[in-house]
Amino acid sequence: MAEVARVGAPAAAFSSRPRTVRIAGGAAPSPYPSTSSRPTRCPRRRRGLLLVPFGRRASTEASSPWPLLDAVEDDPDPDPSEPPRATPSSAGAAHWTVSEPTSRDTDAASAVASTADVSREMAAELLDVGAVYAEYWPEGEGEGKPTRWRRIADRKIVAKGEVIRVHKRPRRYRHACWLGRDAWLERVVHETDAILVVNKPHRLPSMAHESNAVEHCGGCVERSLGLPPGSLRVTHRLDSSTSGVLVLGKTDEAVREFNDSVAKTAGSKEIVKSYAMLATSKASVPLGSLTHWMYPGPFGPNAFHGRTLRRSRARLLRSADAGAETWQNGGKRWKRCELRVISCEPATQSQVDAWRTLFDRELERARKPFMSWGESVGESVWVVRVELVTGRTHQVRAQLAAAGAPLLGDSLYRPMRGYLHDADDASSAEEAWVRMERGTVPDWPVALHAETLRWGDSVFSTAPPW
Repeated sequence: MAEVARVGAPAAAFSSRPRTVRIAGGAAPSPYPSTSSRPTRCPRRRRGLLLVPFGRRASTEASSPWPLLDAVEDDPDPDPSEPPRATPSSAGAAHWTVSEPTSRDTDAASAVASTADVSREMAAELLDVGAVYAEYWPEGEGEGKPTRWRRIADRKIVAKGEVIRVHKRPRRYRHACWLGRDAWLERVVHETDAILVVNKPHRLPSMAHESNAVEHCGGCVERSLGLPPGSLRVTHRLDSSTSGVLVLGKTDEAVREFNDSVAKTAGSKEIVKSYAMLATSKASVPLGSLTHWMYPGPFGPNAFHGRTLRRSRARLLRSADAGAETWQNGGKRWKRCELRVISCEPATQSQVDAWRTLFDRELERARKPFMSWGESVGESVWVVRVELVTGRTHQVRAQLAAAGAPLLGDSLYRPMRGYLHDADDASSAEEAWVRMERGTVPDWPVALHAETLRWGDSVFSTAPPW
C-alpha cells in the first residue's frame, strides 16, 4: 500500500526522472526544424499512446531578449525612488510614467528614454516588450472623454502633441517563458492547421499583461518556435498560477468554433474540462456533484453595506441563489457554478515532495520570502480530480476552499476555507470582509493542473507535475 502523505512529514529526495505526458492518438512530426546537430530521439510508444518527457526543469538563470530588463528584475537592491514592479494585484497607475505632450515629431525610443529617464537601449527594450502606450481618442471623441491608450510597440515616431505612458518596470514572467525552443516543443501536445495545444507551465499568464505584451503563453510559444507575432490567439484561459492543457487558435474561425462549443457545453457536453489538484483537509472530499452560487466579479468599494473594501480578486460563494435584490453592489445576479468530484485519494509522500520542490524553486525565482506552501498541522494531502459542469473564474479554487479543502499554494482562497456567504446581515458581511482582506493573489504555483480537455472526439491530456 502506498504511503499516505501527511503535513509535516520529512521530504524525500526529489527524483529527476522525466515524467510523461499522454497524447491521445500520437503526434505529427514537428514542423519546426531542429537547431541541434545531434540526431533527435523518437519518443517511446506504448499501447497507441505517445509518451513525451514532461517539460525539463528550466534554468534559474533564464535569459530573455531584454538583458537590461533582466538586470533590473534581478537587482537585489532596487532604487527606492523608482516605481515598484507591477504585480498581479497592483493598481496600474502606480507604475506609470506619463509624459507631457511632445513639442515636435520625435523618435519613439528618444521619447521613451526622456519620459522614463532611461537609456535609449532600455527604451528600445520597453518598446519591444509592449510597456509603452500612446494616448488616443477614437473618431468622433476628444477632450472631455476618458483617456484611452494604445500600445506603440511597432511605432517609430511619436507625433507632435502626443502623450505617452511608460511602464518602467513591467510585470515579468521570464522564468516560465524563456524555457528554450526544445522545452517548448516538448510542451506541444497537439497541432493542426487550426489549433495548437500546449502544456502551460505555472507562473505564466494565458493572456498579455497590461505592461508586458510578449511574456504570456501564446507570445512565448511564438517567439520560441519562430512563429509570426500575433499568430496564436487565446480561446480560453488558465490562471497564471495554474498549469496544464491550453488550446491556442491559429485562425479567428478556430477561436469562434471553440467558443461556440463552450457555449453549447451545458447541453451537449461538446467540451469537457478535467482538473487534478492537491488539496488539504482532515477528511476526504465527498464524491459527486458540488454546487454553489458565485458573485460574478471582484468586489469593489462599498460592496458590504456601504463599507469601503480593498478591491479583492477572490470570488464569494453562497449555497443558494440570492438574486439581484439582496446584494448591494450593482445588482449583479449570483451565478450558478457546479463541478463533479470524480476521485479523491490520499497523496503519496513522493507526490508531496515533488510539489514541495516545485513550489520552493518557483518561490525562489519569484524572490519571495519564505512562506507556508499551504499546510496545516494534522491535515492530510489529497489528490482530487474534478470535472467542470460550468466554467466560472476561479471556480475550482473557490469551491474546494468552500468545501473545506483549499489547494496547496492558494493564498487567495485559503482564508475562505469553509465559508459561505449565506446571510446578508452585518456580522456576515464583517466576516466576509475580514476573510477577503487576508487573501493574497499568489505569485507562485497553485497545486492545480488542467489535466484533460475533451473537444468532440479529440482528447488532449497532460500529467500533473507531481
